[in-house]
Amino acid sequence: MFVLRISATLPAIERIKAALTTSLPHVKSSHRVEALGRGLGFRTYAALRAAAEASAPITVTVAGAPFSAYLKHHGFEVDPTHFYLATAQVAIQVVLDSAPRLNMRGIGFGRPQRNVDGSRQTPQQQYAEFLECRRECLGTYAAEAFLRSLALLARVKATKTIRSGTGSYRLKHIAENYVCTYPEGGKLGPAYVPNGMLIAAALHLGFKHKTFVDDLGYDTLNASFNMSKAVIEDLDAEIRPQSGFAQDRARKRESRRQLEKARKQFAAIRASLRV
Repeated sequence: MFVLRISATLPAIERIKAALTTSLPHVKSSHRVEALGRGLGFRTYAALRAAAEASAPITVTVAGAPFSAYLKHHGFEVDPTHFYLATAQVAIQVVLDSAPRLNMRGIGFGRPQRNVDGSRQTPQQQYAEFLECRRECLGTYAAEAFLRSLALLARVKATKTIRSGTGSYRLKHIAENYVCTYPEGGKLGPAYVPNGMLIAAALHLGFKHKTFVDDLGYDTLNASFNMSKAVIEDLDAEIRPQSGFAQDRARKRESRRQLEKARKQFAAIRASLRV
């Protein structure tokens, strides 16, 4: 399960309203906005707007249950998933604004790919592809992957420094195998997680990151974070028990267990010979 927090600004509210209009066109607009207010922790939509217009907008926790409960009271059965996906897109937009090189594939441009005719992409083609990958970061598909990533990263401990073994590509594979749910219990994962959405979730949660280039100077698209490598390894072994890493770790632990058992047996034999 994840916890999603966003800043209650006027632009954020307008984006949520637009997303809900698209996903819930059958619900009266007045009911949608009032439910929005409840879902962000306010008694009314007017109270939400008043808080957003303050000099320092507050950070709120997104709650799907009161959103759906309000609509149900007014005759609309609406899954809270709609609200989480709308607010997740707002959170992603904030991250995109702060990270101009972030896209669905990761951070940066990467190496030029080959076109259908075998030629290399021109800089113009590569930039056009980058912009398309940026646009793909907004929408329900990306929002779901973002929330899956939040669910996993909620279990990861932050460290003071950026560590090796904390790469986004490894983390995204763990996240897409993670069995997780929405706060009200609806299924969220396992399902595919793009590298860029894992990075977006990490940045949203405040983790520091470092990017890299390959031996030719191109962006690798991946990032490492100030996360506990030990915690990540434990999660990897738990969530992907059939992976090469998990099985190798299990073999090493079994070898250590057998060695310790043999040492104890040898010590017992030596002790018996002294008697």
